[in-house]
Amino acid sequence: MGKKSFDADVIIIGAGPAGLSAAIWCVELGLETIIFEKEAEPGGQLLRIFNPIKNYLGLETANGRELRDIFVRSYAKRKPAMRLSAEIAEMDPAARSIVTTSGDRFTARALIIATGVRRRRLNVPGEEKFIGKGVIDSGTNEKQKARNKRVIVVGGGDAALENTLILADFASKVYVTHRRSELTARAKFTEKALNHPNIEFRRETVVNAIKGGSKVEAVELTSVKTGKNEELAAEIVLVRIGVEPTTEILKGLIDLDSKGYILINSNCETSSPGVYAIGDAANPIAPTISTATGTGATAAKAIFGSLRDTNDV
Repeated sequence: MGKKSFDADVIIIGAGPAGLSAAIWCVELGLETIIFEKEAEPGGQLLRIFNPIKNYLGLETANGRELRDIFVRSYAKRKPAMRLSAEIAEMDPAARSIVTTSGDRFTARALIIATGVRRRRLNVPGEEKFIGKGVIDSGTNEKQKARNKRVIVVGGGDAALENTLILADFASKVYVTHRRSELTARAKFTEKALNHPNIEFRRETVVNAIKGGSKVEAVELTSVKTGKNEELAAEIVLVRIGVEPTTEILKGLIDLDSKGYILINSNCETSSPGVYAIGDAANPIAPTISTATGTGATAAKAIFGSLRDTNDV
């Protein structure tokens, strides 16, 4: 099989920490590599981390963007090809080919999927309509918008309560709605939130709709236990109910678990030979920056070994 049959040895889909790590390792191993990123800049979920990062071994940064910049500088030294604003429309795992939304087709000896996760949404009326008009993306980054306003935070995990505590210093009141009776956040967040005079909990409660005219004015809630509806006045809404894998394009093509995460073996290879998955899209147990970069290296080494065994490198 001649090299001219392929556009690259490896195609990587996604330029978050996992994709960037895989690209660096592929180039180090002498593999011709192209990385595709649907956004206008690399970084993935790092660009949505606004708090300090203190648990990445050997580095502490003020936020995710700063860590992204460090990764990109390392990546730039190796100079693998990168196509930004390049979304994948089709994928053929058997042929190890992709087609972008612009209609360009690319093939490789191996594919690495690093599509990551996105924040889960409520998918209720008003949520999309009021993005930027009261529905905010980050308590840390947009806390000033909550000054002297009533805020509703949806969720009961670490991210929800961490953002709640930040917003409570600015808002006139913060309500936390959670569909379960027990919070899942760590004690360091729950203890502070439960004892904060500006925070009130609505447990066993779900959001049915976000209402308003030109901006958010209220949220409609329903009690899980009684079915009773309640309309709570608020000007700011923040949703933190976890994440979900960005894997829709893979359904029916490779094996996924019941939640849409990609199933892989110890070499990060999927059910389709020559197709690998790394980072958060294949790791529901430990979706961290450390595991993302580690799986990127694992996949690159596995691909190199496989191609070497078949005399393709």
